[in-house]
Amino acid sequence: MKEQKISPISVLDQSPMYVCSVMQRMYRNRASVELAEPHQMTLEMASALAALEEFQPMSQQELADAVMTERSVAKRMVDNLEKRGFVAVSKCKSNHRLKMLSLTPDGEVALQFACQTMDNLQNDFFACLSEEESHEFSRLVRKLTQANL
Repeated sequence: MKEQKISPISVLDQSPMYVCSVMQRMYRNRASVELAEPHQMTLEMASALAALEEFQPMSQQELADAVMTERSVAKRMVDNLEKRGFVAVSKCKSNHRLKMLSLTPDGEVALQFACQTMDNLQNDFFACLSEEESHEFSRLVRKLTQANL
């Protein structure tokens, strides 16, 4: 009898982390399309706007830390957000070399759009789960994340 080989994809499909990465890629792709239409926004830009709303005014380094990205990536993101009129950049009163960031009224509108878009996407993405399953999935993901920080 000939031994049946398991294809690498079958092995990967058995890995929860691989399946989560596929799911995350699908989610990011859909989010990218839906956020790009009216505001030319990325998922990272939306997270930056959300961080600014919560902690403004904040420095570029604080923003980079809040969205867990490199300072150079945060700078490019801030430049793009400023070009779109979503973020105002000003000098810190106590340290003139430090740039402080805050949302503009257009940034607040863009953030509301992004939040609504992401809520709709999440509801659509999780529609195949019951409310209980959705809560359990979220709880487990948060638990895994906290345990591995």
